[in-house]
Amino acid sequence: MSERPEFSSHMSDISRRDLLRNIAVALTAVGTGTLEPLSAKHVHGEVGKEKKTAGAYTPKCFNQHEYATLSTLTEIIIPADDQSAGAREAGAPEFIDLLSSQNEELANIFIGGILWLDRQMQRRYSSSFLDASQVQQAEVLDLLAAASDKKKERPAYTPSEEYRGFEDYRVKQSSPLAAGTRFFQWTRRMTTDAFYTSPIGIKDIGFKGNGYANEYVVPKESIEYALERSPFGSN
Repeated sequence: MSERPEFSSHMSDISRRDLLRNIAVALTAVGTGTLEPLSAKHVHGEVGKEKKTAGAYTPKCFNQHEYATLSTLTEIIIPADDQSAGAREAGAPEFIDLLSSQNEELANIFIGGILWLDRQMQRRYSSSFLDASQVQQAEVLDLLAAASDKKKERPAYTPSEEYRGFEDYRVKQSSPLAAGTRFFQWTRRMTTDAFYTSPIGIKDIGFKGNGYANEYVVPKESIEYALERSPFGSN
């Protein structure tokens, strides 16, 4: 009888890990990088449990430099202001790291993207992203934001029957920023999701609760207004 509670706890731990992995894998399977509120709540909950138990969160996927770079990026994307803390304090770095630790494709997007970002900074300013000035950091991120938005606005190509199958050929050389654009898009989306599903983010948009509810959906108008604080938007 004494072994059963321990066995039950072990099974519960396995179930939580399985759920976390399923959430992480679904991100890249769908390709949007967007989480349902209940899934995001589970991720925040797992981070919170570790902080409560160990006193601090230990990165599971990224090394010290990668994690520090990611933390800085999230704070630049959604900075603290007079009304609210920013994405870093809201747990965005932990949120992204924990999900990346359960999804190799997601981990590669961020690890490769941070490597690409540092190489770009070295070429332009002879400095890593972390060691660069705020002006230099903003210059590169502005370029990535502009390239991401331009790519999103480009109309989809629909081939005719005669030329169907040729849509994968490139007539024009891709942008030198192309490798970093996908990384930046994922960073923006996941930082936004992490922030606005955290207690800090929910408070920031003025959500006071509706009594009992099965899920929480952020009002679109509130999101659009709140995202004005970010220099890079949410797309």
